[in-house]
Amino acid sequence: MLKSLTLAIALVLSPVVSAQAPDWYPPQSSSNATITTPAEFLGYPLGEWHLRHDQINFYLKQLAAQSPRVSLEDTGLSHEARQQLTAVITSPTNQQKLPQILAQRAKVKQDQAENSPLVIWLAYSIHGDEASGAHAATALAYYLSASEEAWVKELLDKAVVLVTPTQNPDGLDRFSTWANNNRGKVPVGDNHSREHTQDWPRGRFNHYLADLNRDWLFLAHPESQGRVALFHKWQPHYLGDFHEMGHEQSYFFQPGVPDRTHPLTPATNQALTDKLADFHRDALDAKDQAYFSRQAFDDFFYGKGSTYPDINGAIGVLFEQASARGQLQDSANGPVVLSEAIANQFATSLSSLKGAMALEDELKQYQTEFFKGKASDDSRRLSGSLLRAPKDPARRDALASLFAQHKVEHFFLSRDVEADDLIFSAEDSLFIPANQPQQALVEAMFDKRTEFKDATFYDVSSFDLQSAYDLLKADEVKVSRNQLTADAAQSPEQALPDNAVAYLVDWRHSNAAPMLQQLLNADIQVKVATRGFSVRGIEALNWPEGSLYIPAKQAHVSKQQLRELLSRQSQEWGVKVVPASTFAGAGGIDLGSDDFRVIKPVKPLLIAGRGTSTTETGQLWNFLDSRLGIATPLIDASRLSRVDLGNYSHLIFASGSFSTLDAELARDIASFVERGGTVIAQKSALNWLSKNRLMSTELISSKEFAQAFDTKGLTFADRDSLNARKAIGGAIVELTLDAGHPLNYGMTDDKLPVMKNRAIGFKSVDKPFVVAAEYSEQVLKSGYMAPEYQQKLASTPAILVETKGKGEIVALADNLMFRNTWLGTERVYANALYFVPVSVR
Repeated sequence: MLKSLTLAIALVLSPVVSAQAPDWYPPQSSSNATITTPAEFLGYPLGEWHLRHDQINFYLKQLAAQSPRVSLEDTGLSHEARQQLTAVITSPTNQQKLPQILAQRAKVKQDQAENSPLVIWLAYSIHGDEASGAHAATALAYYLSASEEAWVKELLDKAVVLVTPTQNPDGLDRFSTWANNNRGKVPVGDNHSREHTQDWPRGRFNHYLADLNRDWLFLAHPESQGRVALFHKWQPHYLGDFHEMGHEQSYFFQPGVPDRTHPLTPATNQALTDKLADFHRDALDAKDQAYFSRQAFDDFFYGKGSTYPDINGAIGVLFEQASARGQLQDSANGPVVLSEAIANQFATSLSSLKGAMALEDELKQYQTEFFKGKASDDSRRLSGSLLRAPKDPARRDALASLFAQHKVEHFFLSRDVEADDLIFSAEDSLFIPANQPQQALVEAMFDKRTEFKDATFYDVSSFDLQSAYDLLKADEVKVSRNQLTADAAQSPEQALPDNAVAYLVDWRHSNAAPMLQQLLNADIQVKVATRGFSVRGIEALNWPEGSLYIPAKQAHVSKQQLRELLSRQSQEWGVKVVPASTFAGAGGIDLGSDDFRVIKPVKPLLIAGRGTSTTETGQLWNFLDSRLGIATPLIDASRLSRVDLGNYSHLIFASGSFSTLDAELARDIASFVERGGTVIAQKSALNWLSKNRLMSTELISSKEFAQAFDTKGLTFADRDSLNARKAIGGAIVELTLDAGHPLNYGMTDDKLPVMKNRAIGFKSVDKPFVVAAEYSEQVLKSGYMAPEYQQKLASTPAILVETKGKGEIVALADNLMFRNTWLGTERVYANALYFVPVSVR
């Protein structure tokens, strides 16, 4: 071990001229000397310093310029405008035929015989601080570009290899800067060293602090959108997904736990995964590198890099290397060294290539069988599913965009359709044909199940899009083609009349929220209706609570300027603006009523930093910044005591421990609320509010949840099963809403599905008008949640608003912004921002 460690350190620290060539280089006698090595490009051995994304990109471009085997795919920019490149490596002959190869690849989904090279995609470092993969990919790109070995030439004659070194450019650069800034010349293995303990938010996440390896299905971020577009362009047969895990572990490759594979994944998929695993076993045995499989990780949630291929006709394989999180880190198994981690990832990259080629015929046959019988249906009358987002074409269009990116065939309606005693309006509905190439993916997207062989989940146990988008759905519907259209009807540009006294906007449209924010930014007075109303002369009667009322007479703009602004906003957001020629109601209140409240400008403060949930903070930031267009300062919890809270309208807590906030700051926050501020807090942040008496409603304690589980008679062998039942990895539950509560304005039903992934809830509330939503009596809709939790949460509060002086505390037991994909629940946050401060009293 000492000899191995000494060699590893020598490789890292030796100057270029004397460094021993690492084992990812081809033999000098069988390599193309005109191709620049990574060490020659960098000026030091690969791995001596952590690579930045721009260095990797420049090196890929150099390889493409030097080698006829290499071309590049550009899949767009990250949030921070970093270019995302993938090296396409194959023989020079195949490079000349790439357009024909791509045309052949598309035919497999149309149930036509396959006649193209094997496509192998190796993708690395989707978590930016799992950097050994990006380094191994850089070495691999060189190896395949330069090697003259017979097996490499045969591989490139028969296959196209895609190499994506960095799937998370922004996170990788955040991490590499940290690791390089905090390392010394002499490697330090101490786990407490700054090199190994990144500051918040760490490099794992992208710009908006999202875990991109949970975004393959939902596509909330541009990095994911470009990656999935590349997947469907090339339709790979095999995808290797390279990660890192805890430094105390060894090396993992799939198969995962057999009983935790999604039931929609074909058995052949797992059989081929196990055949491929033999090649990884041989490769790591040859290196004396310990490994494991069939443990810890699963193949259930289809939103990850190793599982998305499984429901799209490919074989996805997860690799996990123990992480050095720097150059060297001590562990119980001995030191984890970056150079050795790179060598392991390189070894399983080669075993992936060799295994895929050895199983070429089986991989091709598997993909052909996967899409067999799933060609597009060209019948005049189609069978399928209808989906509707009532009164909200923006939500419908967001779903249509998601379908388009996943190559799911879908249609808009040219006229209303009735099914299951429901009306599916042409204004806000979609039709999904049952017979289509992506039918397996569609089935997975809307899969609902509550029973499982194994109740342990590495991620969520349900990801039903009907719930996430809060849709009406009818299945096994027959629809004629003349009722369908490929494109949504375009809203004509509105020419607003000059005799209007007011303008009305329906809040049920999701885009009404960002439109409202732009109006507030322009200093336009907007009011919200706290009671339903109707207006004389307007055909659409019964405007619900939450509808927006914009007086034609404004203090800062002329009537003409307002009309022009509203026309532009209507066109930009697709939101209809309805002019009213009178203040008179057609029954009920008039527009001059006090039941219309002026909406105040919003100036939120989002608490960030250590002690807060990184991903939940990022989701809130993304919503406020990207979706609503609100200038949102992120202020570390440790700095809050230096901030004048009076400068803000809302103080927002994502989940977190908030251990750095003391009693004095709690008093400051109480004063902020008493003076008219609003606190919005979710999940574990409620513990801090409760402990500091900022919230009077009692929480169900962790002890009470634990006592709901009967542990009498359990043996030590039952421990893992009990822990699995106690975990809520992510289940979909149902809320029952107080439909008239301001937090629920814009909702079209009194039932609302939410994602629940933490055991937290409220005890019953005696005061009236506090509870905005409670868990339904039949709480579980989809996924796994232990019966003990279901019984404990049924008919208890889930969302509430407490008034304190002139302000409010909005308390949410769940994350209603889950991964920026739960469009059905994000409206609650908009209501908390705009309506709670003016409407709850």
